[in-house]
Parts: sequence; C-alpha cells; structure tokens
Amino acid sequence: MPNEEMGSRAMPEPPSVATGIVIVATAGFLIFVALSMAGLFVYLKSAVPGAMTRAVEHHFPEPTLQKHPQEDLKRYEREQRTVLSTYGWVDRPKGLARIPIEDAMRIIAAKGEHAYDPPEQAASPTTTGSVGAQP
Repeated sequence: MPNEEMGSRAMPEPPSVATGIVIVATAGFLIFVALSMAGLFVYLKSAVPGAMTRAVEHHFPEPTLQKHPQEDLKRYEREQRTVLSTYGWVDRPKGLARIPIEDAMRIIAAKGEHAYDPPEQAASPTTTGSVGAQP
C-alpha cells in the first residue's frame, strides 16, 4: 500500500555512506588528539617542572565581625552628639575651637545678611601705628 499511495514518486535514495571511512577518520582524529595532549604534557613537565603539582592552599582568617553592631552604632552616635554639642579645641596652637551647633546657628543668625562674609582680621600691633600715620 505505501507504494500505491506514493504513485509515481521515486523511492528515497538509499544511504551510501562509507562507514569504514568515517570510522577510520574518527579514530585517526581521536588518536591525533590523544598524542597531541600527551606531547603537550611531556613538554609542560620538561619546561615547567612544578606545573603538575597541586598548589598549596592558604586559608585566610575569617573576617572579624562586630559582636553587637546596634550597640556600637548607638555608642558612635552618642559620641558624635557629644562632640557636636560641647565646646572643645580642634587645634589649640592655631586657635581653632569647636562650639555647639545651637550656638553656631545663633551667631550666624545674629549676623544677618553679613553672616557669610570673610572673618574680620584683627589688626596686628606692628601695622596700627606705622601705616598711613601722618606726623
């Protein structure tokens, strides 16, 4: 029945693959790859003697984590609030001091529109009497 349904159509071409040649070519390729790998391993062993030994693993210490991070954060914020709300020296030889934020805001607000003008320089004793003085 299958031939009758196909009518005048030709039958598919039978496989004419030479399996012997495919098997020989595949085997030759695998032998070539194996010989190439063996040659590379021999070359690698002679060129770099320690290349085939396993590297020594160095175990790094585990990271030290905070035991109580919430308490550390609260302590840090408390210290920062203390620094920002008290008087103290920033650099005593240069005469730089810190003042509480509330006092600094009050001083800036009292200056009004001149709040951000450059600070006034104190007149030094050497320049007050000699510069611009008339006899």
